[in-house]
Amino acid sequence: MANSPVIWFDRSPDPALLEFLGGQAEFVWPRSDDPLDGLDTADGVIAGASLTYGQSVLAKAPKLKVVARAGIGFDNVVLTDATSLGIAICNTPDGPTISTAEHALALILSVSKDLNESQGRLRRQEGNYGPQHRAIELDGASLALIGLGRIGSRVAQFAVAMGMRVTAYDPFEAAERFEDLGVERASNLHDAVASAHIVSIHAPLTPETRHLVDAELFSQMQDGVLIVNTARGGLIDDRALLAALNSGKVAGAGLDVTEPEPLPSGHPLLDHQRVVVTPHVASATNEGRKRIFGMALEQILCALGGVKPSHILNPEVWPGRNSERVDT
Repeated sequence: MANSPVIWFDRSPDPALLEFLGGQAEFVWPRSDDPLDGLDTADGVIAGASLTYGQSVLAKAPKLKVVARAGIGFDNVVLTDATSLGIAICNTPDGPTISTAEHALALILSVSKDLNESQGRLRRQEGNYGPQHRAIELDGASLALIGLGRIGSRVAQFAVAMGMRVTAYDPFEAAERFEDLGVERASNLHDAVASAHIVSIHAPLTPETRHLVDAELFSQMQDGVLIVNTARGGLIDDRALLAALNSGKVAGAGLDVTEPEPLPSGHPLLDHQRVVVTPHVASATNEGRKRIFGMALEQILCALGGVKPSHILNPEVWPGRNSERVDT
């Protein structure tokens, strides 16, 4: 495709996705055992979560001008390294919202209705009913949200519609958002989780938030609390979570994200009867993929055309390697 920009995926894309994205660029991806195969030809990158985009990776792409993270989180991109090389970094914060919030709701429903253990009893031929069944009604239950950004707000809307009492902790959101959603604002993390039946996590992973949910925070929750995480695995100390599950402090957990990813065979979270684990697929609906990758492509084409992307994460770099295309 003569004169078209070359855009690199870090893994083989779904053919249906390529068809959806159309002929706006030449798309390449690794076709050998080398995970960076083809990166050296790229003008832009649509980045998943499988690679860390730091100096050692970015330096292998001498033509690279812009990386668009397919999703909200960008903890696998070293912004300082990209900025030093003149590479613009973007994300697609509106892309995963609907699908991820729906997945969080699915996990809330799954753990609150004890579906994993119920299915396990049938598989073990233990009959249709057991006194150990520990389902709860959501109508009237208390939900604590750690984070009230795009996804957390959508989950709040679902929860309020189901009759749940919703409290959230997010020091970065304006009071108006809480009021508009009908959500009580907690002044600190302890107050948010102390009386919650369910805690759902929607925060970014940063050095400050790593293991935000640890043994100390679990100790401040009520016995039998349910935990849901569709944000980043590193937000929870998994050893503390396992201890809380085994003690009964946590009655169940629904996890779309873990640390590490994927969990190795035999990991205790995979085999725990009160844990539902999905492999970081919350945003990966047909509609979600199209929205995310369409937005990522739009950000890249804007940058390559000399237009500052709307969701640039390191604006100080602009125009960087795109300087020859910027109309001055």
